[in-house]
This record gives sequence, structure tokens and C-alpha cells, in this order.
Amino acid sequence: MGKFSPVAQAPRYLRSFQCIGAACIENCCTGWRVSIDKPTYQKYQSIKGEPLASLMRQHVQKNTGSISVGKSYASIALNGEQACPFLDEAKLCQIHAGLGAQALSNTCSQYPRIYTLEGEQIGVAASLSCPEAARLALASADAVEMEGLALPFANASLVPINRRLGPVAAGEPDLVRRHARLLREALTVVIKHPDLSAAQALVVSGLLLRQVAKVAADVATDVAAQSAKPDAAAALADQGLSDAFAQYLDPDFLAHAGAHVQGLNIPQQVQASLLMGATQKFLTDHGGRPSFRALIAEVREGLQGEAPRGATRLKEFDAAHPYALKNYLLNSLVITMFPRNDTAALESDFMALAVRFALIKFYLQALAARPEHPFGLDECVQVTYVVARNIEHNHRFMPMVLQSLKDNDALRMEVLATLVG
Repeated sequence: MGKFSPVAQAPRYLRSFQCIGAACIENCCTGWRVSIDKPTYQKYQSIKGEPLASLMRQHVQKNTGSISVGKSYASIALNGEQACPFLDEAKLCQIHAGLGAQALSNTCSQYPRIYTLEGEQIGVAASLSCPEAARLALASADAVEMEGLALPFANASLVPINRRLGPVAAGEPDLVRRHARLLREALTVVIKHPDLSAAQALVVSGLLLRQVAKVAADVATDVAAQSAKPDAAAALADQGLSDAFAQYLDPDFLAHAGAHVQGLNIPQQVQASLLMGATQKFLTDHGGRPSFRALIAEVREGLQGEAPRGATRLKEFDAAHPYALKNYLLNSLVITMFPRNDTAALESDFMALAVRFALIKFYLQALAARPEHPFGLDECVQVTYVVARNIEHNHRFMPMVLQSLKDNDALRMEVLATLVG
């Protein structure tokens, strides 16, 4: 790292993260196509030494069509064992061994890191589809506390930004875009509250965001009806946001919100039907990686057991590790920059997070219900990385689930408690 190396805001666990290579229980060189950026592709075309030169010609293929841009300029096709063909017998990368780390593509050198840019502030966190990142992120109460981290780039222009949110323009009319960072900080306060479980915090966050969406919609209606000018409308929206914060971040409200959410009548059969239906749809349409299919087999076994046993063991786990599932939520806010798009996307984006969390919790409760099986942090890490690896990385799955919820009039904040309770 040089004199001008940029400093990013990063969760604490990332400081101690390093790839464990062949020791990984499901490494990132198996099960999915490896994307290659254009500069790396061009570098690989000039390699003369064998056997790498022959392997490059055989396996590194330039993409065609609309995906042949940016980091997806080319790709490495997997072999018959669904593994990267550049892995040696010890499952180590031959490119890294033969040419050094500097020869790796952005995808290979940076995964599981996801870089964000908000205004001029760089951020970085890890996708929890990496088992080692998931283990570190879920293992301790302070794992996702944010701190400065010097990045291994000579200057900020070299950081491979994955998601960005430009500076807020003066007079930005959209309430969410105007106050995205403030909203994210409010959600962080709710999720971290010690009197709320992760599921309860998610429900309260949904109620807060529903109120924010209502404020934005009411102001937009006033503007459309010409009963409010843009400057006055922005002031009204800001006041509405302030009122929502005053209500949902009030210490007394948060201290009692858990009991209220806990008292909700959650139709367990409806919940199981929605979540298992989504799972079956995924298996039918995409098959899933072996780890996902193995997990669902264990889930089905658990669903044949005693549901109260699963609920009790999961509650005991949450009491012993109250930060684990909260850390998943907090990490998700960082890597997705949620909220960041606009008010129109607020509900569907939040429901996408809620569905992923609901699936994780549902699978965990099923695993906890299996008789004579251990249940603890290892199972939480397993479920988290398998869901992230199969669902967060599948760009067709969440739109399918959200459309299914919409078709059943279930894409609403009010349905949230049914999903995550």
C-alpha cells in the first residue's frame, strides 16, 4: 500500500479475512462461471509459457452479446466436475502459482469483497456467499462494526467499484435518494437495538420504511395536484421523515416493540407454504448447487420433526448468539447500499432482503428440529453462505419470488411478519 492508497469504511471482520484456499468447504472456484475483465483477457492472450498458454486458449472465452462489457468481457467455463479448469490437483490456482496474484482477474482477486462508492466515500464488505467470510461476520458481536481500512490500490481510481451512489444533487426531489445514508443509519440503529431480535428488528424496520414511503407518496400527490411547490414539498417530506424517526427510533417505543411483534399471530402454515414454495420453485427452475440441494434435504428432514422443538432451539441459539442474524442484516445493508435507488424501489428492495432473511430463518428452524443433530453457530454459517451463494448470486430468483408475492397480493410490508416471524 502506497502513500496515496485509499481508505474505505469496512466491517471489522474484513481486517482479518483471508482466503483459506483448499481448506474451504465450498471454494469460489467451483459451481459458477468465472468472469474475466477486458484487461485481464488481453493479458491472458499474450501468455506464451506452457501449460498455461494452452489452458488459456482452451478455457478463456470472450463473451458475445450484451454481457461482453466491463467485468464480464470474457469468462472461464467450468469443467465436467463444475470446477475451474485452472485448479491443480490440490485445488490451488495455477494462474496464481505461475504468474502471481497480479495476473488474476478482478473477480478472482477481489471476491468476496464488494466495493461501494457513496459520494466520495469508498466502502467495502464481503459477500457472505464465501464460507470463511460468513464465519467471520457471524461469529462475534463486533464483527460488523465499521472502521477505516487501507485498500491495496495505488489510488482511488483503481478500486473496482461494484455499486455506487453519486453525490446528491441540490434540489433532489426523491426523499429516499436525498436521505439514503440517513435512512441506512436509522435502520442500523433499529437492527442493533438490544431489546429486539433480528426478526423483530426487521419488522420494525419495515414499519419505519412503510411510513417513509407514505410520506413520499403524500407529498408527490400534493405536488401533482399543484397544492405544493417543489421547495415546500421537500420541506414537508423532510418533516415527515423527521416525524417517522421520532416515532420509530424513540427509545421507549423500541424497548417495547419486541413484545408487540412477539405477540403477533403468525400463521405458521402460511409461512411454511410461502417459503417452501419459493424453495421448490428455485429447485425446479435452477436446480441449485450441490450444497443447496443437500441443505434442502436436511430441511425436509427437519420439517418431518417436531416444529416446537425447532422453534425452541432456534430461540435458545438466538439468546446465546443475538448478534449472528443481526450481523447478516447489517452486512446486507452495507453491500447492497440499501436504501439507495428511489422511493419507488423502496418496498420491493426491502422485501427482497426480508425474503432472504426469512429463508435463512426458516431453514435454520427446520435444521434445529432434527432429532439427535447438533445445532449452533456452524449451522447458522452454513445456511447463510448457502442461501447467499445460491440465491443472492442468482439474478433471476428474487424477481421471480417478488413477482409471485405480487401476484398473490403479498408484496406488502404488512406481510413481512408472516414471512420472518
